[in-house]
Amino acid sequence: MKKVVSLVFFNLFLCLGFAYAQDVKISGKVTDADNAVLPGVNILVSGSSQGTATDADGKFTINAPAKGSLVFSFIGYVSQTVEINGRSIIDMQLTQESKTLNEVVVVGYGTQKKTDVTGALSVISTKEFAQQPVTRLDQVLQGRATGVQVTQSNGAPGGDSRIRIRGANSVLGNNDPLYVIDGFIGADYNLLNPSDIASLQVLKDAASTSIYGSRGANGVVIITTKKGTKGVKVTYEGQGSVSNVIKKFDLLPAGEFAEIVNARASATGSTPPFTAAQIADYKKNGGTDWQDLVYRTGHGQQHQVTVTGGNDKTTFLVSGNYVNQKGIVENSSFKRYIFRTNLTTQVNSKLALRFNLNGANSFNHNTDGGGALIEALQWAPTTPAYGADGLPTYSDPTGSVSRSPLDNLYDKSNDYFKTNVNAIGGLNYQLPIKGLTLDLQYAINYLDQQNKNFNGSRISNNVPNASRYSSDQVTLQNTNALNYNITIKNHSINAVAVLETQQYTNKNFTANASGLRFPQLGYDNIGGNSASSVSSGFQKWTLLSFLGRVNYAFKDKYLVSAAVRRDGSSKFSPANRYSVFPSVALGWRLSEEEFIKNLNVFSNLKLRGSWGMTGSQAINPYATLSSYNTTFVSYNNNSITAGVIQGNAGNKDLKWETTKQTDVGVEMEFLNGRIRMEADYFHKNTTDLLLNVSIPSYAGGGTQTRNVGEIENKGFEFSIGGSPVQGKFGWETNLNFSTLRNKVQDLGGLPRLGTGTGTGGGMSITNEFMLMPGAPLGSYWGLKYLGTFKPNEADIAAKQGRVPGDPHYQDLNGDNSITTDDFQIIGHAFPKMTGGWNNTFTYGGFTLNVFMNAVFGVDKLNYTRAGAMSGSGEARQFLLTEIRDYYRPGNETSDIPAFTSTYQPFTQSSRFIENGSFVRLKNVSLSYTIPSAKLKNVGSIRVFGSATNLFTITKYSGPDPESSNVGSGTDTAIGIDRGSYPNAKVYTLGLNLSF
Repeated sequence: MKKVVSLVFFNLFLCLGFAYAQDVKISGKVTDADNAVLPGVNILVSGSSQGTATDADGKFTINAPAKGSLVFSFIGYVSQTVEINGRSIIDMQLTQESKTLNEVVVVGYGTQKKTDVTGALSVISTKEFAQQPVTRLDQVLQGRATGVQVTQSNGAPGGDSRIRIRGANSVLGNNDPLYVIDGFIGADYNLLNPSDIASLQVLKDAASTSIYGSRGANGVVIITTKKGTKGVKVTYEGQGSVSNVIKKFDLLPAGEFAEIVNARASATGSTPPFTAAQIADYKKNGGTDWQDLVYRTGHGQQHQVTVTGGNDKTTFLVSGNYVNQKGIVENSSFKRYIFRTNLTTQVNSKLALRFNLNGANSFNHNTDGGGALIEALQWAPTTPAYGADGLPTYSDPTGSVSRSPLDNLYDKSNDYFKTNVNAIGGLNYQLPIKGLTLDLQYAINYLDQQNKNFNGSRISNNVPNASRYSSDQVTLQNTNALNYNITIKNHSINAVAVLETQQYTNKNFTANASGLRFPQLGYDNIGGNSASSVSSGFQKWTLLSFLGRVNYAFKDKYLVSAAVRRDGSSKFSPANRYSVFPSVALGWRLSEEEFIKNLNVFSNLKLRGSWGMTGSQAINPYATLSSYNTTFVSYNNNSITAGVIQGNAGNKDLKWETTKQTDVGVEMEFLNGRIRMEADYFHKNTTDLLLNVSIPSYAGGGTQTRNVGEIENKGFEFSIGGSPVQGKFGWETNLNFSTLRNKVQDLGGLPRLGTGTGTGGGMSITNEFMLMPGAPLGSYWGLKYLGTFKPNEADIAAKQGRVPGDPHYQDLNGDNSITTDDFQIIGHAFPKMTGGWNNTFTYGGFTLNVFMNAVFGVDKLNYTRAGAMSGSGEARQFLLTEIRDYYRPGNETSDIPAFTSTYQPFTQSSRFIENGSFVRLKNVSLSYTIPSAKLKNVGSIRVFGSATNLFTITKYSGPDPESSNVGSGTDTAIGIDRGSYPNAKVYTLGLNLSF
């Protein structure tokens, strides 16, 4: 270690001394192959941050060491390095490049030339998001890769996002992709700073993901972080932002609300609660705008410092990142600290060592949404925010029966802490056989998770309570790989064989207490209480894997790839512990055939197809064993005795979920790579679906996990992009869209299986979602709303005890009674199409980036609106302006129910199913890079301004069509909006410095 540190400081000394070496003033001109001038070409002194750019005439001037070299680079052209050799004039001619012909991409356990890849993968260049103020990986992925659906379901700072690659395969398991960061499998992307990303690939088809076996069924995201470079370079990136809610609900003003309440009371035979004088006062002076009290202008800041350096043998990178964001909802915030260091050293010509250390700490405070956002639409505007004692009003005499929005904001704390440390060490050794290398890697990942919750006296009806959850998770991984690369005349072979082990351990405990004696101490002193419970848990599983892959190319024209992985998981009983996941892929580069070359159309044309199997071990480590639960019983009504009862039944016959996938694709390039197109069709079928099946009471009751189901996903993916305009003005663009059809094929003979979330509270009378053969996951279950009973339907209404103007629901079984027997599928929460369009325009030192994303064919159950428009249950009254159109004499065509004594609403109905499709201007960024010449070539400065979520085109009535109360852990119950935390409109200013 001392030797490494010495090398670092020695090279730092050399680099500082370099600045004092003899410089010469160099000028020149840069043109293309047609001798047209190229403005905006970047020119750097090799091994330093010194640089400049050509002007509008393609000319440049720079000071550089007489014995140094210059690097010329420009989007769409081949970068070139030229030795100075004491010259004062250097003219350069750049040639256009085909971006993918020589592009190397990271695939599972290795790399490949992009043109030789036979599987379906998406490459996201760091250039695509470098101009945008992204702080998390999900923001990078959204709208930039075909087949990848990213939904920022929680718009709070640090909020949850749902990421799906080619749909969802599992009911019981998590459908999140597998994240591989620097070779560590199962990494947490939330603890990665996008500024540290060097390369990003998304593996989608089975030929690409089967190499990850039992964890590749949901797709794989492979990330390689940045490494050090020769010479010392310091970079600072800083930004500050302000944010506001995108849209608010239209609520009745206090005076009109009082009139509506009185009208309803009169129509139903009650005494109107508001006098004429009160109404006049409300109209004159207004009332309480609860939304204004809940929402605020948020603000945030992000800072990153990166230091890189090294020499010909050893390089290092050290970076630190700090994020601090105050959300648009009062008393919500997020903080994150990340430290990363990457060290590599070439010991000799055969041996290379590497070591990566990453540490991250994050803190979420009240970022769940919910209570305050719900009550802001249910508390009456006629109720004052504060009482005479200066405290928030305790109860609402007219509107909601729940606590005030202010109490929901300030009388509770939901805090989530994460501390993660990841260490990776490895070596690569060139064995005596030519082309054969051994790569060994060891990794450890430690995660400490703390959830702390507190509800004060006001929000808990004078029973203050708190809970604590603590979890220590340790993952160990060892990967041993042999790689073999050889080219013999027209034959190229790339092969890899791997032995890999992984072990996961989770130790946790939970403590709950109510009736806290000292509530002012919150969750930090839960010992003093009137009732409490404590529980603890332990989980451990191991995975042993053998895998191999061979890639073969003949004349770089005919391509074959075959892979197989055998996984053994401790989660399953010995008879079913191991499973094999094979794949095969074929490719044909037609652009290398003479009959295609003679067309002079394609720079690259490739057909490819693949088939393979992946798996999922989507069960808890002990699902094959029967469980037992503790319980407490009372004898003689005067003593409590602890006991043990049988829990859920185990199933020793459990086996892997298996997903078979077929993919057919075509890749095309035109104009020497300036225009690129790619299209894919995929079909996935998941069998042996793991489901929890109910056991009859006479057989012990509870549930048992079984392999009983089948799910299908299929769709098309298309992307087109390139550099249509090059020169003084440049334009890079990428447009993509994907379709998806998800369908449950079989539930093991069950006609249907209900799933719910608990999100609806009293608004749902049964499960909000239903699994049914022939229908997709995330199918809403409820009543079909037919509008209101019209005057000519009085007889039908009377049979149900209703009158014209009352809600009219479809009576499926014709029994003249609306019950759960009349429920049916009323909508679908899975989008049918997603897309994105990213554009970068350059002119001189200016760069403009415009990014849009879109989602089509998706429904949302808007329980937030339902609560404000049901006029029943918790809310009691109508608060939205749409109530102005309620059914009454002279307005009998309205489908908003009348004020009647027979009024009976069902919020779990298609009345509150809304079109959640949208097109969003996700980001607009404008930056200016100050030429290095103006800074005397000592570094570079970039300033930028950005607007995020600038506008949204949607029919959805809520603040945000993306947000949802349901997290990323399930796909059977998604899309409900019940006071979910919306995404914000954000304005950012930033500065990047390097020297």
